[in-house]
Amino acid sequence: MGNHLVQLVLTQMTFWLCVVLFLRLFTFQRGDARYRRSISWMAWAVMGCAGSAVMFILKGMLLMPLNSWPLVVLLGVFTIAVFKAKGNMARVWRSA
Repeated sequence: MGNHLVQLVLTQMTFWLCVVLFLRLFTFQRGDARYRRSISWMAWAVMGCAGSAVMFILKGMLLMPLNSWPLVVLLGVFTIAVFKAKGNMARVWRSA
């Protein structure tokens, strides 16, 4: 596989992981969960970063380099953890 193709795959993976992460956090419904300002700010910061990454990729301003695969894997693990916690950031950090 050519270097450029690997970069495109890593960029696409980053794009979709960030889209999924943003949407899961955006659609979180607190229900009976306790409100915590710090956790709420953290969720907003994660959403802001994920949304920014999506926009940068769409504008062609972000192309993941070959050696960024560990960060893409980390993003995938984090996204899975957020999904398992049903978007509840407090549960993501508590279960760690």
